[in-house]
Amino acid sequence: MSLTLTDATPVTPVNRTFIGVQSDPTLAVWKDYTTNSGSAVGAGVASLSVKENGTTVRVSGKLVLPVMETISGDTDLGFDPVPTKAFENLGSFDLVFPVRASLQNRKDLKAMFIDLLGDAVVTAAVENFVHPTAS
Repeated sequence: MSLTLTDATPVTPVNRTFIGVQSDPTLAVWKDYTTNSGSAVGAGVASLSVKENGTTVRVSGKLVLPVMETISGDTDLGFDPVPTKAFENLGSFDLVFPVRASLQNRKDLKAMFIDLLGDAVVTAAVENFVHPTAS
């Protein structure tokens, strides 16, 4: 199974395909090798885990998007240098549900969490590092 996630490229957003690379009973991992010119060190990584402890179920997700160093020219030996990762952008979430939570309770939390990420306050914090106020 693969994931298709859409980026925020202006005018024409790009669908990025993450291919499944690991799967066990509690964790699945997908990688996008096409980003950053196909360099393995530059692959985007998405993961999702579901863990139960008897009283709660924790659904955790993470997305890591590496940014590569801009390297120009070639080495003294006449070949391009090895791609190097400059830094990573990372997002994660944890949804924790008591086993008693109804399907509607779980749907409500997911829907409101998605709305929170799309809210103007979160957008300002992400895009311009504006500190939130509750007033």
